[in-house]
Amino acid sequence: MKRKFHYALVGIFLCISTAFTLTDDANTLIEKIIAQLENYRQKSPQEKLYLHFDKPYYVAGETMWFQGYLFDGISHAVDSVSRVVYVDLINESTGKIITNRILKCLGSTYGDITLPDTLSEGVYHIRAYTSYMRNFSEELFFHQDFKVWQGSAKNQADNAKMQSFAEVADLQFFPEGGNLIEGIDTRIGFKALNVAGKSVEVEGYILDNKKDTVVAFRSEHQGMGVFNFKPESNQNYTAIIQDNNGKIRSFTLPTALKEGFAMAVDNVNLPEKIKIVISNSSPKTADKASEMIIVAHQRGELCYMGKIKDTQKFVVVSIPKKQILDDGIVQITLLNVQGEALCERLVFSNQHKQLNLKIKTDKTDYKIREKVTLDLEATDAEGKPVVGNFSVAVTDANQVLAEAYPQNLLTYLLLSSDVSNLHKADYYASLRGNIEEPAYYFDPENTESATRYLDMLMMTQGWRRFVWKDLMAKKQNPMNYSVESGLAVTGTALRPNGKVMNNAMVTMMLKVQKGLPTSQITMVDSMGKYGFYNLDFSDTAKVFIQGVKKNVLSNFNITIDGLEPSPSVKIVKIPFNPVAFDSKDIVNFLKRTNEYLALEKMLKLNNSKLLDEVSVKAKKIEENDVRRFYGYASTSLQVTPAICGGSSNIFQMLQNQSLNNVRISGNVITILGASNFGSTVDAINPNSPGASERNSTDPFGTNGGPLFLLDGIMITAEMVPTIQVCSIDKIDILKPGAESSIFGARGYFGVVSILTKNGGKIDYSKIAASDNAAIQRRTGYYSAREFFAPKYDVAIADHVRPDFRSTLHWQPNVRTNSNGKATLTYWNTDANTNIHIVAEGVSAQGRVGVAKGGYMVK
Repeated sequence: MKRKFHYALVGIFLCISTAFTLTDDANTLIEKIIAQLENYRQKSPQEKLYLHFDKPYYVAGETMWFQGYLFDGISHAVDSVSRVVYVDLINESTGKIITNRILKCLGSTYGDITLPDTLSEGVYHIRAYTSYMRNFSEELFFHQDFKVWQGSAKNQADNAKMQSFAEVADLQFFPEGGNLIEGIDTRIGFKALNVAGKSVEVEGYILDNKKDTVVAFRSEHQGMGVFNFKPESNQNYTAIIQDNNGKIRSFTLPTALKEGFAMAVDNVNLPEKIKIVISNSSPKTADKASEMIIVAHQRGELCYMGKIKDTQKFVVVSIPKKQILDDGIVQITLLNVQGEALCERLVFSNQHKQLNLKIKTDKTDYKIREKVTLDLEATDAEGKPVVGNFSVAVTDANQVLAEAYPQNLLTYLLLSSDVSNLHKADYYASLRGNIEEPAYYFDPENTESATRYLDMLMMTQGWRRFVWKDLMAKKQNPMNYSVESGLAVTGTALRPNGKVMNNAMVTMMLKVQKGLPTSQITMVDSMGKYGFYNLDFSDTAKVFIQGVKKNVLSNFNITIDGLEPSPSVKIVKIPFNPVAFDSKDIVNFLKRTNEYLALEKMLKLNNSKLLDEVSVKAKKIEENDVRRFYGYASTSLQVTPAICGGSSNIFQMLQNQSLNNVRISGNVITILGASNFGSTVDAINPNSPGASERNSTDPFGTNGGPLFLLDGIMITAEMVPTIQVCSIDKIDILKPGAESSIFGARGYFGVVSILTKNGGKIDYSKIAASDNAAIQRRTGYYSAREFFAPKYDVAIADHVRPDFRSTLHWQPNVRTNSNGKATLTYWNTDANTNIHIVAEGVSAQGRVGVAKGGYMVK
């Protein structure tokens, strides 16, 4: 997987050279940083995957509808390199994968999961990933928790648990830049968490060794806040808070270093630049001075490099915001000439380059069961229309209670996917931290406060994808998983003694449940391994593999590799704090959903009674013969008793029929026609019984004969005379060239396909039991179902049933045209309610957009 690597190097070096005179050590470090960033981008590119669901919680028996979006992790361009996406539904309390989906992805994908109606009530987890993403931490997978109800609202958390959610379980402190330094006034960010890893508002004060109060503090947003203080020598500091139950709690602050550097960053108050103040507790004299490099990058894309010396107590550096390349997180790091990170700070750059997405319905108020026409319009930051792919969810707002500021495609791509809150390893060993109410920071109505609070978030979210220490040490993840551009079947084909057979080949027949089978041929490598890649099939298929050497079914031991096992599940047994609602709020949703699910079950059981009588006046459509997967054959012989009766073998029967393009001489078949390579050849098998020599060259070592198939399975020429003539139903002759091209080199001299009267009911298991074949069932791509909802413009008997669905409409893969517009239609339910609409998606250029809308049904 290669990505383009580009920096504005001229501008970056100009910035450095005009301000400083670089030493050899600094030059070496700069070259190393640039080289390592390029190496990171080229050898360890990453992917981001996001799923948009129709709603935030479900009842057992319902269907989860979703669309996935895949991005390059650095550029955020739509990623079509990986083309296979895996989605797992997990019971986290047991670590069991309940359901998984394999989806075909071309930058985006969509699917559904029907929740078993036997699921116990509780919290379930969705994770999504590509095979390539498995080379990195599972933290980089897409993760989302869901509450699943079992039909009642009585199982609420008891008062003791709710009380524990309000108590502070952990209070974390994050000195700006990384460390507290004795004698340097430092800004400290903090965050308070409950037992479920959720934020808790908190206030308290800091005490020194003498129990004197140094400073008081109070959280401002989502348990986060900041305060300044100057640590003194030989002092340890403790934070004291009081819980809601009156209990006094204490937490230790990080120990201050005797000397070092501190970093203060202002990304809030200056509209055109980021101001950085580097404080040095022990400035050096000019003769002992050393140099340091300040680097700012965004997802590995270099934005700024500057050099300072450690001779001053304070150094101020400004980064022009116009040098930030894109929306998203910027990592600012101070490094010494050895490449060691001394200080680091994250800031968020909002360039407002994302899509403007608008939802508009043809009316603001509707009646029950009235048709709705919804227009979606997408424009870029300059107001120009864009072509894009979107997903739209329409829900009953009185049943599906939306979070105030939930995660969406925009917040995930720019924020949540790049930072997370790692808790202390000795306290929450495997607890994932999440950014709460991430959409708050992108709501235009919160602009002033959101900018400040987002800066606090950058101070307190301590984990990121990119670590300088690993980068400078050239540490890379082992790449054990390749990029999947399609499904694959792999295995080994060896001699019975376990050794490799030179010039061996294997043929594969892939027989799907619906549609025609496909056939491919490949060589076995020097290790005895084979592989068929970029396969495209759905549901369940039967894979049949045969070993061949020069048209002969040689004696092989064939094995077929199984599917790669799913990643192991990390069990996190902690309380879950879902969307906050009273049991009265959820009771309507559960009541209506249970009624709908009960009706669905009844309709399935009594479907025949609800359907009107239908008279079919048409000829029966014959089922496709799966043995004829090659499609077209210009010459075909239908074998009747009169034709086969006087023939002792197939060769004699064909000779008696004088078929076009077919010449028979004894037991030799010659197929005339244009070859795959544009020349005219006679396709004969010189090794067949009675074969005659001919003057032609066989570039593939196939012995110059046609390929023989018996009911779709390759056989040798020697087996042909043994077939009972009157058991044959039809013989297809495929000329060399376009007709036989599906078989690649094996079809160079044409194909003779013999179809028997038993309809191709071959016992593959018996064939596979031989030493030269193997068979296996394989799971292909999941075939996504279409969301079904009634259309009330035409009256039918089924419409008498009540309709109170919580999801009125779900439509993935909505494409805007060159004018940036798309139109959807659907019908309202029987509920007098508020309707909530959410649209998310991405343009062809990789810009994302999110929009909300709604209306009333009266």
